Amino acid sequence: MKKYLVAILVVLSMMVMFTGTVAAAPLASGSATLVSVIYVPGKGPVFTFHMSGHFSKSDLKGALHVVRGADFPLYCQQIDSDTVTCTASKKAGGKNVTLSWGDSTFWTHVPEAPASTSTSASTIYCNNIYDWEPVASPTSWVAFDQYCSDELAGYGDTLINWNNPYWGPSDYVFLPESPSCFATDIIGDGYYYPSCPN
Repeated sequence: MKKYLVAILVVLSMMVMFTGTVAAAPLASGSATLVSVIYVPGKGPVFTFHMSGHFSKSDLKGALHVVRGADFPLYCQQIDSDTVTCTASKKAGGKNVTLSWGDSTFWTHVPEAPASTSTSASTIYCNNIYDWEPVASPTSWVAFDQYCSDELAGYGDTLINWNNPYWGPSDYVFLPESPSCFATDIIGDGYYYPSCPN
């Protein structure tokens, strides 16, 4: 009777070992450490891992579970020989989560999405760029173009080497009115070629 009992126990233990081996999922031949978790506006949470060893494409498939919440897919990619980054749903922002990939599970907190810092469109200031009339004998100022900036121009500000389509690159100075080359043609604030024709 003892022989039969020992034989049955041996057979059962071998069946358990064999069944366990067949049913086991293949393990990744590497390890990973969670290095950082950030929330990238417009993208969502980004998890960065330092890895060692080899991970197959199937190892890089994962899942994220919000504690006392929903489950989301985890999208991972190997960036270089020792870095993997993963992204997940924006709904994970501000939550405690567990994430799993490559036979490892990690617990962490995902930062909230940063508050919007957008402001109303900034004011743009535009001023004309004046130079001499490009006819045979210069007799007046002509506005060749405009220079626009988000800063208000101050008297004496200079545009260096602005490429005038007729005269070529020249410096232009912001003046309250034109140099008094043409007594009857004083226009007002703008960038002027800073000298009068000879």
